Amino acid sequence: MKGRKLINVILLLLIFIVSTINIRAETNLEQKPEDIEELSIIKNEYYDSNDKIIVDKNSDDADYKSIQRAVDGAPDGSTIYVKEGIYSEIIHIYKKINLIGENKDKTFINPESKKNSYAVKISVTGVKLSGFSISNDGPGLYTTGVKITASQTTIGNCNIFDTPIGIAVWSSGNTISNCTFWGCEDEGIAFLGRPTSECKYNLVTNSEFYDNCDGIELQYSSNNVISYSKFYNNTHAGIDVIGSSNNNNVISNCDLYDNEAFGIYLSKSSENQITHCMISNNQVMMSSSKNNTIDNCELESIYLRDTTLNIENCENLEESKIKTVNSVYEIYNKENVHAATISEKIENAKENYYSKFSSIFALLNLIKSRISNYLGM
Repeated sequence: MKGRKLINVILLLLIFIVSTINIRAETNLEQKPEDIEELSIIKNEYYDSNDKIIVDKNSDDADYKSIQRAVDGAPDGSTIYVKEGIYSEIIHIYKKINLIGENKDKTFINPESKKNSYAVKISVTGVKLSGFSISNDGPGLYTTGVKITASQTTIGNCNIFDTPIGIAVWSSGNTISNCTFWGCEDEGIAFLGRPTSECKYNLVTNSEFYDNCDGIELQYSSNNVISYSKFYNNTHAGIDVIGSSNNNNVISNCDLYDNEAFGIYLSKSSENQITHCMISNNQVMMSSSKNNTIDNCELESIYLRDTTLNIENCENLEESKIKTVNSVYEIYNKENVHAATISEKIENAKENYYSKFSSIFALLNLIKSRISNYLGM
């Protein structure tokens, strides 16, 4: 009898050890997955410069009366400070400079460009532009306020309005912040990549878009972040993602409301995340897209066509407001975040552990049987 008790104690200890390992594995799997990694957006502060150049069209004491002449005469790293006034000139910034307006509501760049051309073009890396109201009276459907073809451009604290395209971005790693866009007949901002050259790692933040056609449009543009911005009363969409290869973008902490067609429209795009947004009186539309996620958002309706979507913690969304055509969606809530996915992982892990340790249990039973036979029990 003592031998039997000893065997049972040993078996219980071994079973406890194996069970503890299994429980720890399950606990690790049940931990909530980390949020998406923050994208690495390149941001630079304004240059320290001893070369401060003054532009004032109304003063003979200024260094220049023309912004373009100041750019032409400035060394790299200079700061050009533009006094209030209306500057009806086309500007090409091809040097690494700061161009700063005295007052964004009273310092205007407002030329009449050629058809489908620009008011301001930035073609060198690292330019800083702030403190202006920018428009363009030129003809053409693609006439632009600011055209960016170089990376690491920073545009801040500007009004951009009454031109078909407010800012056309053809490059990566740029930052647009604290700007207001209105009256843009096509887009406030257009991120314009190509099949062979994506427009990516750009940041738009703390900006406002209203009375445009689209607030922001993306084409072949991935890994961009749009955050803490408002989109309302646009005649088509707040954010319009068209074409293809618009992947891994993040739209976060934005308010999108009263846009005539869509709050957000996604087409032929995948792995995008819409998070902590308020979307009211307009719907989210996704077409031919996959593995996008909407989480922690307030929204009223979703329309899916040929699309897969994860919906997480959107408690005010009624399932009857989700319309689908050839689409699949999953809904998770706070009580069982990623419940289906994690459950499957746990079950798979259990199977692996049981498979891995089943031979141990079989061996223990064999040992128990042999010892029992040996002791005659």
